[in-house]
Amino acid sequence: MNLGPKVIELKASYFEKREEANGLNGLLDDGKSQRYFDLLATSSYLDGKMVADGELAYSALDSLKTQCHCDELPRMLRLGLKHRWGDLSYGADYRSLGKGFVSITGAKVDQARDEGQVWGEHSLGPFKFRGSVGESWERPSDINQLRLTKIAAAALNFNRPEWGGWLASSYSLMGQGADLGQEITAFTNTFVSSYRPLSALSLGQNFSIKEERDQSTGVRTETPAAALTVVYTPWRDLLKLSSGASYTTTLGKDRSSDVRTVGATAAMDWKIGKFLAGEEILSFNLTYNRQLDFVSSSNSHEDLAATFRYKITGF
Repeated sequence: MNLGPKVIELKASYFEKREEANGLNGLLDDGKSQRYFDLLATSSYLDGKMVADGELAYSALDSLKTQCHCDELPRMLRLGLKHRWGDLSYGADYRSLGKGFVSITGAKVDQARDEGQVWGEHSLGPFKFRGSVGESWERPSDINQLRLTKIAAAALNFNRPEWGGWLASSYSLMGQGADLGQEITAFTNTFVSSYRPLSALSLGQNFSIKEERDQSTGVRTETPAAALTVVYTPWRDLLKLSSGASYTTTLGKDRSSDVRTVGATAAMDWKIGKFLAGEEILSFNLTYNRQLDFVSSSNSHEDLAATFRYKITGF
C-alpha cells in the first residue's frame, strides 16, 4: 500500500508453519506451531538518496508460551536511516528484540536485547568496503545483571558475475555486572565465497574462526566453523535442489569445554503453478544435527527434522 507519491510505503505479511521432529536418541519432540506477523514502513526522499524505514514484527512458538515467563511481548522493532552520496553510503540502525521472539528463519531470542550501530560503505568498481561500530545491551534473567557489548567491524566485498566473496573481521568487548568489570574480548574472522561453474549450479563455502578471552581468568576459547552449500536448478523457475553441510568446534584451552557439532541439510522447492497474483510453491526440507560434548556427555544429542511447506508468494 502506497500513501502518496514516494511518501510512505507499507507492507504487511503473515507467515505460519508447523513442523514435527523425531530425535534419533529416542525422544519425540511435539509439533511446533509458529505464527509470524510483520509490518514494514519505508519512506524515501531526495529522489531515493535518503531512505528511512521502520519494522515491527511479532512471532513466537506456541510451545514456548508456558516456558517464557516474561513480561514483554515476543516482538522485534527496527528503525533505520541511510543516505547515498555518489559511491558513498552511510546510515544508522536500531533494533529491539523481546525475549521469546522467533525470527522467520527459526532463530529464537533467549534474552531481551537492544542494539544500535552506525555504518559507512564505499564502492570502488567490483570492491565494496564497509565499516561499522555499535553497542548492544541485554539483561539476562538468570543473573539479573546488565551486559554491555561494544563491537567494531570491517568488511571487504568482491562481486563478479561467476564468483564473488567477502572477508570480514570484528572485535568485541563485553562487560557484565553493576560496574561492567567482568570483561570478555572476542575477535572473529570470516571468509565467504561463492562460485557458479554452470548457470544451473552454484557452490558456496563459509569459514570462520572466533577467539574469546576472559580478562579476569585468562581463559581462552576458540570456535572454528566451516560450511559448504550446493544449489542446483535443473529447470529454471520450476525446480531448485539444495544441500549443505557444516562443522563447528568449541574448544576451551583449559579443557573446560570441548563441543563438536555436525549438521547437514537437503531441500527441494518446486513451483507448481499460480494462484491469483501469486505463485504456488511446494517446499520440503530435511535437517540433521549431531552434537558431541566431550566434557559433559549428557549434553550430547542427535536430531533429525523434516519440514513440508506450501507457500503462495509474489503478491
